[in-house]
Parts: sequence; C-alpha cells; structure tokens
Amino acid sequence: MQKIIASSLLLVGFNAQSHAQQNPADNSLELPNMVVTATRTETPENEIGSAITVITAEDIAAKHVNNVADALRTVPGLDVIRSGGPGQPTAVYLRGANANHTLVLVDGVEMNDPSSTNGSFDFANLQTDNIERIEVVRGAASAAYGSDAMGGVINVITKKGKGDAKFTGNAEGGSYDTWKTIGSVSGSTERVNYSLDASRLETAGFSTADKNLGNLNPNGYRNTTVSGRSGINITDNLDLGVTLRYNEGKNFYDDGGGVNYDNTGNYNTFNELFTRGFGHLKLFDGLWEQTLGAAYSRTDRNNVNVFSPVSPTSFNGVSTNLGEKVKLDYQNIFHVHKSNTVTLGIEEEADSLSSSSVSPDYGVNASIPSKTMNTISGYLQDQISLFDRSFTTVGVRYDENNRFGGHETWRVNELYNIKETGTRLKGNYGTGFKAPSLNQLYDTIYGSGNPDLKPETSINWDVGLEQDFYRKKVTTGVSYFNNTFNNLIQYLSVPPYTNNNVSRAKTSGVETFMEVRPLTDLTLRGTYTYQQTLNMVTDTQLLRRPRDKASFDADYQFLEKAHIHFNVLMVGQKADTAYVSYSSVPVAIAGYTLLNLAGSYDVNKYLQLSGRIDNLLNKQYEEVYGYGTSGVAGYGGVKLAY
Repeated sequence: MQKIIASSLLLVGFNAQSHAQQNPADNSLELPNMVVTATRTETPENEIGSAITVITAEDIAAKHVNNVADALRTVPGLDVIRSGGPGQPTAVYLRGANANHTLVLVDGVEMNDPSSTNGSFDFANLQTDNIERIEVVRGAASAAYGSDAMGGVINVITKKGKGDAKFTGNAEGGSYDTWKTIGSVSGSTERVNYSLDASRLETAGFSTADKNLGNLNPNGYRNTTVSGRSGINITDNLDLGVTLRYNEGKNFYDDGGGVNYDNTGNYNTFNELFTRGFGHLKLFDGLWEQTLGAAYSRTDRNNVNVFSPVSPTSFNGVSTNLGEKVKLDYQNIFHVHKSNTVTLGIEEEADSLSSSSVSPDYGVNASIPSKTMNTISGYLQDQISLFDRSFTTVGVRYDENNRFGGHETWRVNELYNIKETGTRLKGNYGTGFKAPSLNQLYDTIYGSGNPDLKPETSINWDVGLEQDFYRKKVTTGVSYFNNTFNNLIQYLSVPPYTNNNVSRAKTSGVETFMEVRPLTDLTLRGTYTYQQTLNMVTDTQLLRRPRDKASFDADYQFLEKAHIHFNVLMVGQKADTAYVSYSSVPVAIAGYTLLNLAGSYDVNKYLQLSGRIDNLLNKQYEEVYGYGTSGVAGYGGVKLAY
C-alpha cells in the first residue's frame, strides 16, 4: 500500500475540472469557474471554502460513460459501490458517511426516494444524458439544504440550449449484448431556450451474483430516459423555466450475492419522474433576486420474485413501493455590496410513502398505508469578501417537522487567497442532521418501524491548502476532514426488533490531488484519499468504505481530430459481510486496480467515431462481497451532429 500512496502523490491531476483555463498559455484569459451548489448562489469556485469537485460535460464525453455513478468514481473522498452489473443497486458514500446522508439533486429537484428503506437515492438508473455538469460538495451541507445533506450534496445540472437549433444522434454497442441509442435537439432564440434528449439502453448483462462462485445466469437491464429543459425571458428582469427528467425500465436480479444465488425469474420495474417549474425576478438593477419554484418527484418501484429451481434460496413474492415528494421554495438574494451577498429562503416539503408486500411462500400479505411527513424550513446565509483575499460564508437553518419537531443546523467556511504565492487556505466547520425516513418510522410489513425515532446528527470540519505552480500549469492540494455521527438509526436484531437511535460513528481522512497541464491539449490528473472509519459501538471499520483510493487520468487531444482518455483506478481493501446459514459473518474484500481506455475521432464536423475498453486487464474483483463485476469489455459508437 505504501507504493500506492507514494505513486499517487506523484501522479498528476484532479478529477475536479475546477482549475481549467481558457488558455493555459495565457493566464490573462483565465475565467473562474462558477458554481452554485456550495452556497445556493452563483459564486466563483476560487471564492468558496467548501470542498467541491466539478465534473463537466466534456469530462463525461471523454470517458464515454453512461451512468452518473461511473462518472463519479475518481472524485476524492467519494466511493461508488454497485451490487452487480448495470441497473443493480448503486450507493455513493461521501467521506465515509452513509449513502442516505448524501442529498442528490437534478436541476434543484431532490431525487432521494421517500419510499426507500432509509431515504437514500439509488444511482442505478441515473444516466449521463443531457448533463452539463455535476457539482459535488463534500462535508455537511444541512445548513443550506436541510436533511439528507449531512454528508454532502451531489447536484446534476442539465444542458441549457444555446444558439441555432442543433440535432444529434448517437448509437453505441458492445460487450454483453449492450446497445444504446440517443437523440437530442437543443437551441435558443432571443427569448427562448430549449433542450430535449431521449435515450434507450439495453444489455443482457452478466450475473449479479458473482460468476466465480458458480452463478452463470446473466441479468439483463433496460432503461429509457427522457430529459428536457426550457426557459423563456418574459422581460429583461423576469424569466420562467421548467425542467423534467423521466426514466423507466426493468432489470433482472439474483437472490443475493454468494454461492447458489442465481435466479432466472426475479425482476424489478421502475418509473422515476423529477420535474420543477420556477420564476426568477430581478429588481433594483439586479440588487435583489427572487426565485419561486415548485418541484415534484415520484419514484415507483415493483419487485417480482419468482421461485427458481436453480436457487434453493428463491421464493415467490411481489412488493411495491411508491414515494412522492412535493416541494415549494422561495429564495431571495440580496447583493448588499460587491463584498457582501445575503441569501434568505423558505421551503415547504411534503413526503409520502405507500408500500405492499405479498409472499405466499412466507405467508406475508402486508402493506404500509399512505404515510406522509411535512417540513417547513428557513435559512439565512451571508457571503463576505474582504480585499479580494478573504472569502467567508456563514449560514444557519431551521427545519420544523411534523413528526419529530424542530432542528437547527449551521456552518461557517473560509477561503484565504495569498495571491503573491498562488496559495489558497481553506477551512470549513458545520453541523448536519438526517431525518428518519418514513419507512424507518412506520414500517408495518416487517415490523421495524419506530415512530419515536429522532434525527441523526453530525459535526463536520475540514482544513486544506491548494497551491499553484508554473503560471498555474500545475495545481496541487491537500485537505484533512473529520466527521462525527451520533444517534444513527439501526435495526435491532434483538427485542424489540425495531429501528432505534443506537449507533455512533467517526470518519476522518486526507484527500490529495495534483493536476498538470504541460501542453494546451494534454491534462494529467491524479488523486489519493486515505480515510479511517469507525463504528464506535462495535469498534470495527464501517462496511464497504476502503481505507485507500487513488486514481490517475490522462486526457490528450491530438491530430486536431483525435482524443484519448486513459484512467487508472486503485481501490484498497474494505470490510463487508457474508451471509452463512442465515447469519452475518464479517469478511474482507481484496483491493484491486482497474485500467480503462476511451477515445474518439472526428471524421468531419458532422460525424464522430468513439470507443472504450473497460477493465482493460480483465481484473477479477468485487465491490460487494459475493456480487459480480464486469470483465474486460469493449464498446464502439458513432455520433452524428447537425
């Protein structure tokens, strides 16, 4: 592991494209990246003390990945865990926090599923179609976003139409009988902008349960995604907009991970809708900005289990889960002075859940009738800049929930810029909380519900340093983070056999990065994360969080029309559990190194050819104990644009 650490510190590059320049050879043309997630206002990234990574549409295109989770894999302090192949449950952990501690947004719409067990978001079906950029904020952000943001925020921002009407069509095929087609149209006029994208993905897949353990039945997957965004400028001071993302499909899955878990009949269907309409008004020459929005999300999942003679653990059963969220928000931004911006907002959110489960084999016929939860919130934030060197953000928020009462959170972060040396000092301190999910409160199917649950809470802090060298052709940085989690909700396997606030945890670690731009068309990036996680009740490592993770990316544009991207991902050993004779047994998952290659060639301005090879060395590995992963796989595609 020492070799991994040493090599990672020498490798170059940071997956956050936050340091990109208009022209690296001429620093006078450099423009700061603007981000919105960290402060809820459009702010230059070099004025924010929070730890943030930005993944652009160009980065996604360079890697030719289809799933957002795969685009996130090289983000420092972030771990992606998929239980099998495409379409299988996919969790994201930020700095060791639980998956349900990360708030996931698409154009301001909360994607976390109210009907899931713990209120988390499953990245299995989120495609990269029509995405302009992804902003990842690491560290507690509850003071800005409330519950679900205890570990951080992942914000997906879709493309806004620009210029003359543009039509594109993509087709890709390859290993595991995989096919994907995409069609899109976008553009704008003087007053109206629009973008619309539709895609279809189908794959025969591979066995969800690891084929190396004797599971040979492939588990197929299909996904249809439609994404759209439109806006209209009513006047120079008033604009209206609407965004929509819908996906539906079906995936087949096995009975679990391990020996003899193959199943030829199990499948899951899903329908997900995320939409928001808003109005944005500027008054007093833009000194006062107001945004009024209404959002709706719906996640409808159906699981069908069919007894299979090839698996002794299979059974017959059907379960349904429907989660809905309605949210109204009103935000005010006051540009008090060029050195001071105040943000004030209120929100009202209503979550609902209904579920059912029928299993003749186990004599189960139960349901969770419609349950709801309402939250009214208010937040206040002040951004202060002094002498173009010190940038401070202070925020506080209060959430009043009709199930567990009120809860306040706060945060403060600072970035200090030493221009003479190209040094940026960063620090962040804040609190977070996570409301109990409706399932945790009211589960009557398995009897685990506990209406007396309290919110989970956290204290988070981090400090860091970033340094530019050689006229900003080299950027490097290091940060240390520390999180403490209390009142974590856990199911008790002893009486009273319900969910309870009994667990505590700590996570801490170091994130390092380096990016080198030796040539205008060549960028080298590298990251290394070392983290320690501790279940403070059992004194053991938290499950599925590796202690070490490193990545290296080389991105090269050559011959004017050709582009190649090379990626190395190194993941260290992690703890997990295996189920033996209906008991949970601790196990260790070995570390692994993956090599991935992608490239494209522009035949002309209308036609592009592309390809990628995943797991180039055909490495056998697991992300979750007993679950399968892809071997070496190749894909090729063609793109037409007009």
